[in-house]
Amino acid sequence: MTWLAPGFLAAAGLIAGAVIAIHLIVTREPRVVRLPTARFAPARPVRARTRRLRLQDLLLLLLRVLVILAVGAGLARPVLDPPRRELARIILADNSRAVADPAEVADSVRSIFAEGDVVVLFDSATAVVRAAPWDTLAARGPARVPGRLSAALIAALQTATADRARADAFELTIISPLAAEAFDQATDSVRALWPGAIRHIPVALREPEPAPHQGIAFAGDAADPLRFAFDRLRPAADTATAVRIVRGGLTAVDSAWAAGRGRVLVHWPAAHGADSAPPVTAPWRPRAVPDTIGGVGAGGEVVVAPFERRVEYDVASANSPAGGGAHRVVARWVDGAPAAVETPHGEGCIRSVAVGVPAAGDLVLQPRFRRLAARLAGPCDGAGAVAPADSARLTLLTGDGSAERYVAADELPAPESVRSTLAPWLFAAALVFALAALLLQRWVARRGVDLTAGGGA
Repeated sequence: MTWLAPGFLAAAGLIAGAVIAIHLIVTREPRVVRLPTARFAPARPVRARTRRLRLQDLLLLLLRVLVILAVGAGLARPVLDPPRRELARIILADNSRAVADPAEVADSVRSIFAEGDVVVLFDSATAVVRAAPWDTLAARGPARVPGRLSAALIAALQTATADRARADAFELTIISPLAAEAFDQATDSVRALWPGAIRHIPVALREPEPAPHQGIAFAGDAADPLRFAFDRLRPAADTATAVRIVRGGLTAVDSAWAAGRGRVLVHWPAAHGADSAPPVTAPWRPRAVPDTIGGVGAGGEVVVAPFERRVEYDVASANSPAGGGAHRVVARWVDGAPAAVETPHGEGCIRSVAVGVPAAGDLVLQPRFRRLAARLAGPCDGAGAVAPADSARLTLLTGDGSAERYVAADELPAPESVRSTLAPWLFAAALVFALAALLLQRWVARRGVDLTAGGGA
């Protein structure tokens, strides 16, 4: 057992000792002194009242001492030391769309998992699993979102810090194909916080799908400037349509079409006048004050231009049934706000775009805008964007071989706060002892016994 604040326990012991000493001093027999006037007293036996130790006094003293010791022990915050292991593993298991076969990840985890290890499942979010994670891995199903390695590393650091008293050393293992999309600007900084090497167990990366060779149908005005951005993306006329660009409002026919396997419905509303706004549907809402933003990006393609924003992403609407459920952000403005989102629909998806297309100028004819348009009309779940990370990123992540693979527990930062599970019980015991002492004192008083701090008469 470890005491987080042992000073309180020592102080309680001193106070309890002082209480016992005072009790013994007060209940000691008084010294016999002959008074000068005793010669006038008649020479016969007399009866004198003296103080003596009673059983009730000892019980009351015991309860008072127990109250002091229980309060002191509670303030000292005892923590039961868990059994320590020589080595504990923290396993980061990739559950993102970059994994070709989730069963391969489950088999890799099973091959190294031991009782007491921790598994961190990650895609765009993380889930910490301390029991055998086979059922959890099987229940998650196919992934539809990209992985975020920074979030997984942060979860691993927090877990190791919380469990540093459970093992002498830690090993961090990543089971993942490590796609390029899993890295972000914070990954290197978070990785530097782990004081050792990282073991990497590779699994198969989902094969990047080729650029779409499917037909693109455009539902909009003949003079719509956006039409020119998709002219070069159209394949031969006999190719089946798999992407439909809708510039007006969506109809039931559009929704039924989008439910087909592999189909992408891109709802890209257009303004039909200088002062008009595009039709607004969930998960978007009109902005209170329209503004101008300097650029938009999707899948690594960025277009810098003075875009006007008349709508904004509505989180409450996105989570409502009318909003279609969970959304995946596929494009963002330069300030990080969503500019386009995707919603699964049947075996296809509906992609809602809030990027205004200027009616004047040659922006839609520029290659950068065409590439952005191609990203927004790409396969569902960004299937064409999965690519492996380069060797330099992998070396920076796992280490160059000079660092130790096992990290000693003392090298990890101590947790900022440790919760004592025994402290509330000790305070409850102190309350019980105090109530028992009060009841005992009242019971003795009712029997006519004169109780003092040191005993009764």
